[in-house]
Amino acid sequence: MSETTDKLKFQKRGGGETVDMSIVLVCWNNRTYLDPCLKSLYEGGLKSSFDVVVVDNGSTDGSQQMLIEKYKDVKIIQNEGNVGLGRASNQGIEATDGRYVLLFNNDTLVDGPALDVLVEYLDAHPDVGATAGKLLNPDGSFQSGYAPFSTLLEEFLIATHIGEMLWPGYPSHGDSNEIRETGWMSSACLLIRRSALDQVGLLDESYFIYGDEADLQYRLKKAGWKVVFLPNSSIIHFGGRSMDRWKRRKMVYRGKMMFYKKNYGFFSTLMLRLMFFVMSLLKLLVWCFGFLVPSRNDQAKKELRSNLDVMGLCLNLK
Repeated sequence: MSETTDKLKFQKRGGGETVDMSIVLVCWNNRTYLDPCLKSLYEGGLKSSFDVVVVDNGSTDGSQQMLIEKYKDVKIIQNEGNVGLGRASNQGIEATDGRYVLLFNNDTLVDGPALDVLVEYLDAHPDVGATAGKLLNPDGSFQSGYAPFSTLLEEFLIATHIGEMLWPGYPSHGDSNEIRETGWMSSACLLIRRSALDQVGLLDESYFIYGDEADLQYRLKKAGWKVVFLPNSSIIHFGGRSMDRWKRRKMVYRGKMMFYKKNYGFFSTLMLRLMFFVMSLLKLLVWCFGFLVPSRNDQAKKELRSNLDVMGLCLNLK
């Protein structure tokens, strides 16, 4: 989609020294979380210099007006519609010039020291391309941390729910107090070195949502950059607020299959599609019995539609 189609509008910031960190948030009808998220950024005692750009993907919930009224320092990129998380994030990255770029979900809460830890680590370790810390649930319990790159065994354990029964939070590693080099971490809060992005390129916009952050960190690793988990940095992440789990399932599976097609080759991609197709078919057959229980009819319809969508992706992923 071209910028002409998007009717991109950017409120450019003035001159001055380059900030330590440019914070990029993508918003789509999430005003309820965007407001406290920005408040936590500006009032959290962040010592590192920063600027904030919000890329709005055609919200209709008053997010833009709230930004104009309450957050004068925020730069706004306004798209006519939802151009996807990857493209919107790239718009934000290209409109800033901070030494580091923080990809940051708007359904998060953070204090300044948690982000200062990330900045200080990249300052001290020039061979590290990206870093992040722990994601916590709203009650303060551990949500996720770091993960290796996907394998077929891992995807089987996820699809069957065996993994999460054995290891809470799977495929993310459990809570850890050790600094670790890892495969990839969530872009809910991911600090990336600008020079590393200049080398490997921005997010792959064909993902739309899900899978783009793993793909980017895969490219960073291939280029020789380290990706490091920092246990002494943590943020609150509400998660999954932009779409229901049935719509999200289709997008997650699409992202996984695209990652395999791009990075793992024909055979692994074929095996992944076959596995997802069979698992979705089995789930579809199970949920057919949901129609026998009146109280489960609505859920059964959503599950059937969702699994049919996944099966369609397996057969014809563009």
